[in-house]
Amino acid sequence: MKTLKGNAIIAQSGGCTAVINQSLAGAAMAARASKTITGVWGARNGVEGILKDSLIDLSAQPAVLLRKIAETPSAALGSSRHKLKPGDDKKILANLKRRNIRYLFLIGGNDTANTSLRIARTARENRYELRVIHIPKTIDNDLMETDHCPGYGSVARFAAITTQEAALDTRAMKNVDPIKIIELMGRNSGWIVAAAALLKRSAADAPHILLIPEIPLDETALIKRTEAVMQSVGYCIIVISETIRDHGGNRIGQKTEGVTSDPFGHKYVEGTAARLASILEKNLGVRARFDKPGTIQRMSMPYISTVDQKEACQAGARAVAWALKGMSEVMVGFARKSGKRYAIEYRPVPLGRIPNNERYLPAEFFDAKHSMITPAFAEYALPLLGPGLPEFPVFK
Repeated sequence: MKTLKGNAIIAQSGGCTAVINQSLAGAAMAARASKTITGVWGARNGVEGILKDSLIDLSAQPAVLLRKIAETPSAALGSSRHKLKPGDDKKILANLKRRNIRYLFLIGGNDTANTSLRIARTARENRYELRVIHIPKTIDNDLMETDHCPGYGSVARFAAITTQEAALDTRAMKNVDPIKIIELMGRNSGWIVAAAALLKRSAADAPHILLIPEIPLDETALIKRTEAVMQSVGYCIIVISETIRDHGGNRIGQKTEGVTSDPFGHKYVEGTAARLASILEKNLGVRARFDKPGTIQRMSMPYISTVDQKEACQAGARAVAWALKGMSEVMVGFARKSGKRYAIEYRPVPLGRIPNNERYLPAEFFDAKHSMITPAFAEYALPLLGPGLPEFPVFK
């Protein structure tokens, strides 16, 4: 292995999570401990910080502060959704050369993987030795080549617990507000919505209906199913993804004014739950309320998964260890070990396999006929929520 002396940069990109700072701290502490990495910098607002040479000296930060930052949500360095423009990669490379940056760690999702790959290729084409490692992060859990993603365990725990809390409220108020719709994130996949059912113990328990982007919405079937649940249980909890579509591929909710998409072309969506509530009220003649936690779901520390925290931190540290061994152009992938007890190992995934692909909720994890998760999904997802899950008893 060739020793490569130089500085390192860490950046955070994309939507923030409750554990993205764990990955930051894990990488920063591992880099600071290395005798090969001479300095550690943090880029403000993702790659924009590298482009503008707006950096924070992470080598000078007290270790106790880094550990405290790790316990906070959102992105401590500031995040970004900057899509590289023509010439940006060369400007980034020039700034990296000027500061003798030899190690680049980008924490983010699918688009960040693409950015990482472009920078790595530009460095290679210009014969500048730069080791680039992508540290995964996304609540959507839609990255390829990994069992799951840092950030998902915590948002899944949030979805599972808050759905039960909302259900108790609706159960108590069913004579007035018998229908509750909960709108969650997930972009084009149903991983988060599916997690809302992880604490469901019987058919009568909430949630009663799950609507995911992978399966087109049938309004007539939804109305009939909601009515049947109300007749059987007395109230109905429906959990939906904000990006559900009809059979024509049209989103139920849409944003028609203002900024309608991000720099990568991902469309912003609004009003999905409100529209469904209106449809159900009109057809069933009862009050339908809706809750939309929005970005709160991805940053709520009271619902944090300790498993998620630990894995996110270790992913950051593993990225540095691999770079020091000479690896580059890989993502830190999670592989689940066989056996009854949950455990994972970290495996390098070639970065070229990640961009422009999405991992959807597999058919074996979702019962489309009953709009509900399968036991296979519960077996997969429950360990990610961490220990100490609450119970929600009711009078018999």
